[in-house]
Amino acid sequence: MKKRSGKKGHGEGRACWECGTSPMTITTGNHRYMLADDWGATLEGVEYSRCEKCGTGGVTIDRPLPLQRAIAAAVVRKPTRLAAQEVKFLRVHLDMQAKELASILGVRKEAMSRWENGKEKIGTVPDRLLRTVVLLADGGEDQFDPRQLAAIVEGDGPMRLTVRMRDGHWEARPAGKAA
Repeated sequence: MKKRSGKKGHGEGRACWECGTSPMTITTGNHRYMLADDWGATLEGVEYSRCEKCGTGGVTIDRPLPLQRAIAAAVVRKPTRLAAQEVKFLRVHLDMQAKELASILGVRKEAMSRWENGKEKIGTVPDRLLRTVVLLADGGEDQFDPRQLAAIVEGDGPMRLTVRMRDGHWEARPAGKAA
């Protein structure tokens, strides 16, 4: 780990949030970032601040939401079935209770519990659907709220659509709905 005083760079002038001592010692290195239960990822090159006086310290994580999205994107692209910890991480990443995600996936909340606790492997269909839900939810501009999947009801025939060009992009909506 590289060590430096808090007087230069990102930690410049940073005082301890517990005892007020300044400057804190800033080191840069790897940090184990816990994701779910005993599973985590290694963050490389992150800053750790430590007060020499009282021992208080912590890791500086820049842009935590994009970090979570990057981890979720890596998990959903993994070529094997999701492990229990990954199922739990993705549910928490979606900011959902087990009951809510179970409803979206079309399963009982007890199934979610068994998958997350490793008592049963997630089936191939719910595994693929969970990955799809995460990708849709993290979709950027065209972000999709996966809660809409739980609200699907029976209907007759295909939907009627109105499609038009707006600001250089195609926009589709159900016929009769205001833009």
